[in-house]
Amino acid sequence: MNSKPYDQAFKFLAEQDPESLLLMLGAIEPGEDATIELLPREISVAAVLPDQPYRIISARGERIAHVEAQTIWEDPIPIRMAEYGGLHFYKYRVPIDSYVILLTNKNLPRRPPRQGTIGGGGTRIETRFHIIRLWQLSAREALATERLALLPFVPLMAGGWKEVENGAAALQTIPNESTRREAALHFVMLGTLRYNRLDLLELIGRRGMIPLEQLRKHSSFYQFILEEGREEGREEGRREAIIEFFCRLAARRFPNVQWKKEVETVTNLDRLEQLALDLQEIPNAKTLRRKLNELDAPVN
Repeated sequence: MNSKPYDQAFKFLAEQDPESLLLMLGAIEPGEDATIELLPREISVAAVLPDQPYRIISARGERIAHVEAQTIWEDPIPIRMAEYGGLHFYKYRVPIDSYVILLTNKNLPRRPPRQGTIGGGGTRIETRFHIIRLWQLSAREALATERLALLPFVPLMAGGWKEVENGAAALQTIPNESTRREAALHFVMLGTLRYNRLDLLELIGRRGMIPLEQLRKHSSFYQFILEEGREEGREEGRREAIIEFFCRLAARRFPNVQWKKEVETVTNLDRLEQLALDLQEIPNAKTLRRKLNELDAPVN
């Protein structure tokens, strides 16, 4: 997969609940009695790492389902799929079904190729693959399955903010706390491909699944989410992101109070960020204004 932070979200689904992934792809059918084996990602005949292959054994016989997840369409995809298809067949000698999951429609041609061909001399390898457009799959239907590992992908599926909120609510039903927290992080991460990252952070934080302070301390995704989409210099981009983050949270905590002019004069970004994370503990707007004015004061 092309982009590492998003790659982790795909790995979460691919490893936590292969059946949900394969059902979503159409690699297995609802109700099909299938044995699914997670295969090693590394194909030993070459130094390549496909996103995830599976061995499926059912009444239809034995086959390999090979899945690649892509944030955006890239022109080399057909060639890569031909390489992976040929290598998987060489290794397992059973039918290969290949799938490309596209998380967004960015760069997608009107008529994208559905097969890749490689060859030289008298050798020719051709692999046909399925293209799964995630944005065409129903978020409502995904929620109805109650397959919790699918929840991080709900924001990118066909639907709107209501389905996103329902997905966030469903995350709370994950019984294991660490799994619930990980799923919530992937929910936010993938959601930034379509929605405003701060809206998603507020939604998750408001439901108490990941306290914002805990997100800051324990999540490698935090700074990525906070600075997502910034094209300016690193420090300037961070400054604008933190100011926006603070103003959004402050507006929810104290409606009808404007903070931007006061916040823009603050130079200590670390303390401003910490103040944003502590907003729930501040009793009133007057106290918040006083704390804002103290942010650049020397620490005794």
